[in-house]
This record gives sequence, C-alpha cells and structure tokens, in this order.
Amino acid sequence: MIAKSDYIPEKQDIIWLDFDPSVGREIQKRRPALVVSRREYALQTGFVAVCPITHGQQRLAEKGLLVPVSSDKVDGAVNPFQLYTFDFRMRNAQKITRMDTQCFQKVVQLYQYIFGDT
Repeated sequence: MIAKSDYIPEKQDIIWLDFDPSVGREIQKRRPALVVSRREYALQTGFVAVCPITHGQQRLAEKGLLVPVSSDKVDGAVNPFQLYTFDFRMRNAQKITRMDTQCFQKVVQLYQYIFGDT
C-alpha cells in the first residue's frame, strides 16, 4: 500500500477509508470504498468522493442496484446510493487496488439512474 501522505485518490481506485465517526444507519468503521471523483478534485480540495463497499443490503443486491467487486483483494459490492465526501488524509485513505473499467461503468450507469441525465 502507498503511504497516506503521498497518496492522491483517483477515479476507479478502491481504497481503505475510515468512515467513523458516523451516526444512525450510516456506514461505519474502516472499510473499502470506490473512488468516484477525479484526481484533480482531490488535489484542489483535499477531498474525495466515494461509495462504500459492503456485504449487507441484500434488498438492493436482489434488485441489481449494487455492483459486485471483482478483485482478489476486496470482497463485497459497491453501493452507489450512499455517496460520501471525505478529507482523504484525515480519513487515512490507502489504495488497495483499481476497479476494472467494465465494473466501473456499471457504477456510472447506476448514477445516471439515480441522478438522471444532466
């Protein structure tokens, strides 16, 4: 893994990220997440936009609304319905791997479904 002080997240990276503190039904703990924002955004703002990778939420999985991660380093599915922005340095972001383009395009398609054409 890359040291947190040197790492700048970029779109399609799968990273470890601290989701705590959290409240209510928000995603909790340190877990993998998919970066959906561009590297330039991280460089200019110090923030990263991510979707958590989870094992739960069977109801969404049954409807095809989660994207399974195909990786030997990460197990679970991306939940595009929970978009977060975090200070990636303060949340101890560490790169794990990179999502393949075909899977990432499925995430993009779900965003188009969620947010509509703009």
